[in-house]
Amino acid sequence: MKVMRNALMLATMLAAAAASAAPPPPPAEVVLVNLTGETIEQLYISPCGAHWWGHNQLAGAPLWSSRRFNISNVAPGCYDLMVVIPPWNECIISGASLRRGVVWTVTRSTVVQSVFGDCNMTSGVALSGRRPWVRDER
Repeated sequence: MKVMRNALMLATMLAAAAASAAPPPPPAEVVLVNLTGETIEQLYISPCGAHWWGHNQLAGAPLWSSRRFNISNVAPGCYDLMVVIPPWNECIISGASLRRGVVWTVTRSTVVQSVFGDCNMTSGVALSGRRPWVRDER
C-alpha cells in the first residue's frame, strides 16, 4: 500500500513538473526575397562563429527575381547568412538573430553594394511557403 502511494505521489509530481515546463521556442524561419532582376542560386546559413558555410539552401531551386523563398525549422539563435549574386558577388549578413518571420530582401541596390563589399540589410516580417533547413553535418 505504501509503495503504491509513493508511486502515485511520484507520478503526480512528474506530471506537475512536465506541465509547468516552458514550451520550447518555435522554430525560426528565414524568407529571402529576390528583387535584383537576377536569378539567385546560392544561399548559405551558418551558425555564428562557424568556420564553414555548409550546404547551399537553394540547391536545385533557383530563386528568380520577384520571388521569395522560405527556409523553415531552423533552431532560433545567431546565424550568418550569405547569398551569391551573379556573377560572383557575395553579400553577407553576420550575426543575424534568427526567429520566426525574419525577411531578407535583396534588391538591385544590394547588387551594387555587393560589388563594393557593403551589404548591410534590414530584417522584416512576411509569410510564404516553407522548405526545411539543411544542416551541415561536419
